[in-house]
Amino acid sequence: MGDPQRKLPDPLTVDEFLAITWPEGARHELHGGHVVSMAPPMRAHHSLVTKLSHAIGPVLNDCCEVLTDAGIVPTLRRHTYYQVDLLVTCEPPEPRQRMIHAPVLLVEVLSPSTQAIDRNRKLPDYRQIASVQEVVLVDSEAMHVELYRRFDGTRWLSEILREPADILNLDSVGLDLSLADLYSRVVFPAEEAAG
Repeated sequence: MGDPQRKLPDPLTVDEFLAITWPEGARHELHGGHVVSMAPPMRAHHSLVTKLSHAIGPVLNDCCEVLTDAGIVPTLRRHTYYQVDLLVTCEPPEPRQRMIHAPVLLVEVLSPSTQAIDRNRKLPDYRQIASVQEVVLVDSEAMHVELYRRFDGTRWLSEILREPADILNLDSVGLDLSLADLYSRVVFPAEEAAG
């Protein structure tokens, strides 16, 4: 007989959540003190994150870096820890660092199972982080990118990109990337069914 499962406190604090040893490959977030399991990402998700990471990395100065699956704790939410698909930070690294404190760019790749949380919970939380200059939501099942850019302190502009020739202009990192290039290896569900 196996050991009984350890009863976790409810709600969990971020420190308690980070102290848990998860099985290899398991992905979890903490939302309001409650553990949320995340399904393994689809290939399109990996392709989009990899394409963005490879495009952003070379344009960054030596003080900044692009990270995938990095943890952040939103400013106004206690007991919450998000694992961001991709982010850029210019904060100096710390020993045994588990979360990023000052991201400048945050990117979430949307899927049918995550888009409601990404849009309705994470996006407003991300916009409250003082260091964040841009937030990007990238759809993995259609050519659709939403760019949110901070201006004038607490105000935000949004831009929707949908065409292959549309350019994703990321001022925070100094990158221009066409949607044709971003989505070059992504097969959308409608295309897959037709093929």
